[in-house]
Amino acid sequence: MCFIWACTKYFARRNPKIFVRISHPTAVLFVIVTTVFFVVLQMFYVVPQLFDVHGLMYKLVWLVEIFIAYNIFGNMLACHITSTSVESLPKDRQFPKPEEEHLWHYCDVCEKLMPPRSWHCILCKCCILKRDHHCIFTASCIGHNNQRYFFWFTLFMALGTGVALATHMIATLKFFSYSDLIFLKFPKDNLPPFWLVFTLILNTYVFAAPVSSVLMQLSVFQHNGTLHDFYSDTCDLGLWENFKLTLGEKGLWTFLSPTVKSPLSHDGTQWKIKRHHSPKLHFLRVSD
Repeated sequence: MCFIWACTKYFARRNPKIFVRISHPTAVLFVIVTTVFFVVLQMFYVVPQLFDVHGLMYKLVWLVEIFIAYNIFGNMLACHITSTSVESLPKDRQFPKPEEEHLWHYCDVCEKLMPPRSWHCILCKCCILKRDHHCIFTASCIGHNNQRYFFWFTLFMALGTGVALATHMIATLKFFSYSDLIFLKFPKDNLPPFWLVFTLILNTYVFAAPVSSVLMQLSVFQHNGTLHDFYSDTCDLGLWENFKLTLGEKGLWTFLSPTVKSPLSHDGTQWKIKRHHSPKLHFLRVSD
């Protein structure tokens, strides 16, 4: 995973235009094809081996699969269309007030002052509010305005591949007796079909990627940081408050759908920080 991360960063910096043209459609198509493949595989081949296709459990699994797929594609789309650049701010907030200028920093590329915690993206060609990273799977930068959607996108990807992995394992284990499992014996006359074993192995690898991404995001939430300042706890207000800053007023209710309205507490230009030598909280900009 680290090798892939390093390679993508290297090629992105060498030729940003070509990287965007190739990586964005390829990565987005990969997510779409992978999701559809595992839903079809689950519902038409794996789950029928566990439940009666006319029974209640099969219908419930269908509802779960539709809910997960809807949230994968919905949050993926919301992540892409939600602008989190400094340019998305109202015109009067794209420039600091006189008392805020010392808190903003100068971007050499954009050639103007930028809000605290914003960073320039060479692929988006602009500065991003609370930039976390550029995601090729959503073809967008992840920042203040769309991190909520990215978190649920990766979580539902992990949930979907996790459910698929669990049903795959149960369907595979049905071909073995308890004694076979205890003594690690493989029955010669009742082996699981090759396609089931192959897709189980494939599912295991696919499951690892979104899980690692979710764990990374949870680590970021823990300190209210970003991948730029991963180990910094300057803006850490406590786990629940950190979640609310990202998920908005509705908090965990945003799990239900990307269409749930959940306004953020601020526009991404003001941040509470805690001083290491003082228990009091301070603002990175003066309140209006």
